[in-house]
This record gives sequence, C-alpha cells and structure tokens, in this order.
Amino acid sequence: MSQNGTHNGLVGPVPEGLAVSRGTAYTTMYSSPHNMRSHIVTYKLNQIPNRYIMQKLPWMSWNKFTRLASHVKVSPYIKTGHGQAFSATKKYLYVIANDHLLKNTPNSEEIMQISKKNLRIKRIWSFKIWNNGANDGRYIHNAVFINDHTFIAEYHRLTDHRFEYWEVTRNGDSWIPKEIDATKGDFMVNNSPVQGMAYDKKRKQIYLAFNDYLFKLNRKGRVLDTGSFHTGREFEGICVNGNHFYAELAQRPELLRQRIK
Repeated sequence: MSQNGTHNGLVGPVPEGLAVSRGTAYTTMYSSPHNMRSHIVTYKLNQIPNRYIMQKLPWMSWNKFTRLASHVKVSPYIKTGHGQAFSATKKYLYVIANDHLLKNTPNSEEIMQISKKNLRIKRIWSFKIWNNGANDGRYIHNAVFINDHTFIAEYHRLTDHRFEYWEVTRNGDSWIPKEIDATKGDFMVNNSPVQGMAYDKKRKQIYLAFNDYLFKLNRKGRVLDTGSFHTGREFEGICVNGNHFYAELAQRPELLRQRIK
C-alpha cells in the first residue's frame, strides 16, 4: 500500500463500502471521509493467516509481505461516491457514485459497473428516481445490488420523517424504479445517517446500520429486530453473503462476521 501522500497513490485509511463474494472481501478505501473517489481493496479471506496480521504490514519481513500481498489487489483511483451503495455479483462490483453531502436533491446519479478481474470500470449509467415530479427527487445514498439487473435502495425523507424502500430493475440500459413500501419515523432520534445497507436474499430481509445501531427489517420496512454496541466505534459498510453477516468498523478498519441464525 503506497503511502507517498498523493490521492492516486495513497490507499486508505478510511473504509466506507463493503462487499463479500465467493470468499473475497472488497472494500472502498478513502484518504479522507469527505472524498468521493477511492481505491477498491480486495483480498481473499482464507489467505489471511490470522485476524491481526494485516495490522503488521509496515514492519513485517519482505518475504512474508510479498506472500500476503499476492492475495491483495488494489484498483485505480476511481469515483465511488461515499461507498455505501457498494455490492458484488458473480462477475462485477456495483457502486452508486453519489455525493453524500446532497440531501433531498433532484440531481441524477451514476451507477458504476466494475469488473472483478481488473477492478476497472466497465459501464456507467446515469439514473434518477422521483415521485410525482422530476423536481421531487429521491437521491439514493444506500443500496444493495441483488444481481446484475436489480438493486434495492432506501431513501430517508428527513423533512417528512419517512423511510422509503425502492426496487430498481434494469431493462437494457434503462433502470426502472418501483416503490416497495414506506414507513413513518426516523429510526434514530438524533438524525444519525444510515451508515450501511445489506440485503439477505435467502430470507428477504433488509439490514440498516447507523453509527452503533443495527436494524433488521422485512422488505416492506417493518422492524424485525434491533441491536447496538457501545465501544466508541462506528459501522461503515455492511453486507450479507450466504449465511453470514459482515460488518466493517471505522478507523482503524476492522471486519466482523456473524452467522445468521
């Protein structure tokens, strides 16, 4: 991981997006939490000898470093938005490259399709969701791509104290949105933003992560369960892969795994 101080060379130290697919972890790493461009770092989970070894990269022996680094890939410096609409399918990574500072805006957004093989952008689509009129936009901050043609998104309409859930389906090069449902309320009384979204395809359940709270919902947004922890850490990206739930904690990056019962 280069530390030469340039955006193109510096990898990390801020994690945001997370996806786990086929035994490989993918995360978007930013030089600052305000950036909208990052490097994607990917590594094979079964090639990490122990859970602490990645913290020792700067001072381990060269031979050990090269063996470990052979299982790590780093993408070019690319536009990934805030990274919390980041997912993996069989062949591709998907990210909605949004501006996380924009709220209740009618602006369009971009979907990046990124090849897993070389971590380079293959396709870019622009899209926009609105309800009633084009000036009443739903600017998406959190979404999960279920496959190459569908993603599930949530939208928090703060002024109306309302959460909306959308399913967006690709037909050719068109992305067609359909509102699944909406619920009243804000989940968090302190207006904490959603820090991550995951979707369990097997159980058809949605997870929303806030700073240190986690909510499990059905597809219509009804709360099924909640959890919290108080360690001074924050959730960033979360995802579901198979029967496991993964959560990434903020600086220092730390990956947690829990079997879904």
